[in-house]
Amino acid sequence: MNKIKLAFIAIAILTAVGGAFATNVCVQCDHATQYYYNGAAYIEAGEFGADFDCTVGSGGACTYYKPDPGAQPNLYAPCHEGSYFPL
Repeated sequence: MNKIKLAFIAIAILTAVGGAFATNVCVQCDHATQYYYNGAAYIEAGEFGADFDCTVGSGGACTYYKPDPGAQPNLYAPCHEGSYFPL
């Protein structure tokens, strides 16, 4: 009976630890370098709220980031929505 109880406790602990790692967000674009697209190239935008802001209204992407700069240095993914507005 004690072996079964110990097995259930071990399963509960492993499930809790696995659930904690499963809910952790690995890539957050807010902490990455932000870029905006000026029609021809991606330009570094700076810090959100200090150097630029995104106006709400347009459905496009305001800024972009590099999700994997080591393996894919020329791939940009959208981060913030709206229109780019320098401060």
